[in-house]
Amino acid sequence: MSYLVEIERIFTAVQGLPSPVRARRGIAPLARGQGFAVVLRAGVAFHEEQLTERGWFFDTDAAEEAIENCCAHLASDSWTNLFDFRPTFELVARHVFHSLAPTVPQLSHIDLTNQTIGVKTRYTQKCPTPRTPNPVPLPPVTGQFQGK
Repeated sequence: MSYLVEIERIFTAVQGLPSPVRARRGIAPLARGQGFAVVLRAGVAFHEEQLTERGWFFDTDAAEEAIENCCAHLASDSWTNLFDFRPTFELVARHVFHSLAPTVPQLSHIDLTNQTIGVKTRYTQKCPTPRTPNPVPLPPVTGQFQGK
């Protein structure tokens, strides 16, 4: 048997990257300092045999403190000012994973969910078998979704 414990925090993040989609649609860029509601979720995976005599595997209080500090940093400024790399959600999730891994034992994944636009990005060191992305061209999205 195995366990997965997830710790999450909600914060506001200013990514700071221009949006080609907004530009193409003629939508104004986000106002300077306007951010997204983001949920950072850290997952820790462990086996039942790893439970201690106290009935736990790791100290969630210590992990929560590390995650809160990470979220405070991510909310402290525009990501374009915080990072030397282009701060896409994918690259920030990877950065967060590698930043937390030394202090959060058996960290299995990091999710960054942009609640404002409804997109979740997960970074994990286990990767599924690579597939060719979109082997069949997808038609362009136009108008509203029309269900049956």
